[in-house]
Amino acid sequence: MLGFFKVLTGSRQTPKREDQCNLWIGGHPDHLRPVDDPQGLGGYQLAIEALIRDESPEVIYFHSETGDLSVVRKSLEYLSRIGGQVGVADQLPDDEVAAIFGVDVRSYQSAVVNPQGDAAA
Repeated sequence: MLGFFKVLTGSRQTPKREDQCNLWIGGHPDHLRPVDDPQGLGGYQLAIEALIRDESPEVIYFHSETGDLSVVRKSLEYLSRIGGQVGVADQLPDDEVAAIFGVDVRSYQSAVVNPQGDAAA
């Protein structure tokens, strides 16, 4: 099911830099911003809270330029604890993201497509 959200979000190009960032977040897959928290020590939490406060997105997109997806996973886990938004990480399988949010894959996919629908609740 990894391809489901690749089609939904399209391919993402992040700016080329010498230092790759292991976490990008945003309310739209084409408007991600880097988060400077390479070890996942809490900067990701502040970035998520700022994004929610400033933009109030229904869906939050997570992406990593590196092979290390640990901070992406930590971010999804944090988002699942605070609730209110749906998280999408196109580099992780849908069943893993659904498990982080404590729902089945179909409910997760429905919530991404329709964040205001019954499945999102």
